[in-house]
Amino acid sequence: KGDKPTDIFLPQTPSLIDIMRAVKARLKEFEEMSGKEKKANSSIPIVMYGIAKRAAIDTRLVSKIADDEPNSKTNKAVEETLRSLKDSSKYKGTIAIFCDAQNRWDKDETGKKVKGFDLFEDIKAKLIAKGVAESEIMIIKPGMTVARKEKIFDAVNAGEIRVVLGNTKTLGTGVNMQERLHTLIHMDAPDRPMDYTQRNGRILRQGNLHKEWGMPVRILRFGVEDSLDVTSYQRLKTKSGFID
Repeated sequence: KGDKPTDIFLPQTPSLIDIMRAVKARLKEFEEMSGKEKKANSSIPIVMYGIAKRAAIDTRLVSKIADDEPNSKTNKAVEETLRSLKDSSKYKGTIAIFCDAQNRWDKDETGKKVKGFDLFEDIKAKLIAKGVAESEIMIIKPGMTVARKEKIFDAVNAGEIRVVLGNTKTLGTGVNMQERLHTLIHMDAPDRPMDYTQRNGRILRQGNLHKEWGMPVRILRFGVEDSLDVTSYQRLKTKSGFID
């Protein structure tokens, strides 16, 4: 639509403001370290970058005590998915949601790593609560067999599964589900231009029936104001230009 992706920017939520304040304070501490101290703590900038990027998606991905805030990317994804489902209901149009940081991992009382918040399961539950049939929603998980995934994507092409969620690895390369794909949502930006291209290649692809019908498709990129989202997409553009 409009020959380019649609960028949707959301305001920072209260919990994101708190997390970004802590991230900036930690980075300031790092900048004030001596050369020897910086060398010993060289992981700090990378760790802080990861926290900031995940928190911009949904603060529950980094904090156990964060609230489910109305203005989060998660709730915006639910809203836009419901809109697309309604807009394309006559021909059972489909929606793909991409996010590479979908889980928060915690530790139980024994120190064992356990899954905490699951972004995709949260979106799925909210869609079901709004009336979308559970059978029409599919999360593509690591470890699925090729045969299993092919069966799923056949169902997406048939409009039997209307919402599919996954990361760049599970949903990006070699996936043919384009026939009824009406909307593609980027909840985050991947690190490599080729991964961004692969994501978009799921919808901007020969065989998408919208081309035949003379109807535009939608690519939505979610961003949060004053976060690392703009930087992430600018970096992708710079890298891509250099590679080209």
